Amino acid sequence: EEEAFLVSLYKFMKERRTPIERIPHLGFKQINLWKIYKAVEKLGAYELVTGRRLWKNVYDELGGSPGSTSAATCTRRHY
Repeated sequence: EEEAFLVSLYKFMKERRTPIERIPHLGFKQINLWKIYKAVEKLGAYELVTGRRLWKNVYDELGGSPGSTSAATCTRRHY
């Protein structure tokens, strides 16, 4: 399931002419694209996470540093 997701994601991003050339980082950790997708899905998808201001929860679930002041903004931007 994870591998199929990643293949589909890379294909989608390439087709829209914004290929993933390198995986983004949050703090000093590389983002696990599958984990961030599942975390957002679990909380109700992008619109709900954004509307309810739950991006910090997603960041925390990814194991981010608790002291980060820009965690929510960076997480949403990378997603």
